[in-house]
Amino acid sequence: MQFQDSPSNYQNHEYSSHDFDDNWVPDPRGKFQQNQAPSPPGLINIIKSGSLDSLLTNPWLVSIFIATVISILIASIAAIILGQRSTELTPEQETQQALLQKSQNLEASDSNFREYLTRSDYSSGMVSNPGLVQAAVLEASARYRNRIVTSQNNPQNQAYNQHEEVINYGSEIEALKRINLGASGKEAELRYIDPSTDSWVTIPLDSAELTASGLVKLNIISSSRRETTQRFDLITIAQNTRKALSDIKNARVEALKVKGLAPVAEQLEKTDWFGNTINPQAAEISDYQQYKPEPKPKQRKSKLLDQPPKPTKEELNE
Repeated sequence: MQFQDSPSNYQNHEYSSHDFDDNWVPDPRGKFQQNQAPSPPGLINIIKSGSLDSLLTNPWLVSIFIATVISILIASIAAIILGQRSTELTPEQETQQALLQKSQNLEASDSNFREYLTRSDYSSGMVSNPGLVQAAVLEASARYRNRIVTSQNNPQNQAYNQHEEVINYGSEIEALKRINLGASGKEAELRYIDPSTDSWVTIPLDSAELTASGLVKLNIISSSRRETTQRFDLITIAQNTRKALSDIKNARVEALKVKGLAPVAEQLEKTDWFGNTINPQAAEISDYQQYKPEPKPKQRKSKLLDQPPKPTKEELNE
């Protein structure tokens, strides 16, 4: 008698889930695992569950957090202490650092003065932010322009009834002569009356200084062609110059002291910008003012034997 096998639900050891109790779990050692007490939820399970209260009330996690914070604080304090020890400088290093700082201060002051000295305001109309040289050149160009008008109206002057550009061209030739003389190595002399001694002083001009004076003269002539004439107070320019030089002087004195050159620094401190060996009164800086008539110079002593130099041809042409 033959029996036809029906498909078995247990082929290939595939069992239906409803054939066994849900609590039945096969043990790899051939034994059945009994029900065990539920274990406390771990960190991963707590995170998966999204329960923030469980994280905050879990003693194990709180202990780890406190221990981590304490470790970070200890490491930070240790790093600060080690950093302070490493930044302690030797006397030689402190001296070098001070010298470097004073040198940087001196360089900054010197750079600021050069900028102030050579600054140019290229506005087509009235300038509002000129440097020291430009302010002096604009004042000189205004005076030069007035001299041209005076010369044109003076029958005794060679420039009488001449066009201003003809006069300018002659002045440019004279300025270029200075430049050519300096280029050829020639020197010149500057003479003035020293107010402290009331006597004539002669200062030699190097060929490069002579060339520079010719270039400044060309700048004056060119500036006189501006449509607007602008005046500057020479006293204010002098005050501003002394103030700017004093800033450099103070920085240089500090640098000399750090270098161990205290006697040189003391010599600079005792001499003011007028050549006096007493403590100078502070010259306050002031804004550029409108043009005011120059104060009349005091009458020179009659006992002077030296005579002022005769006017040059260039001055007569001007």
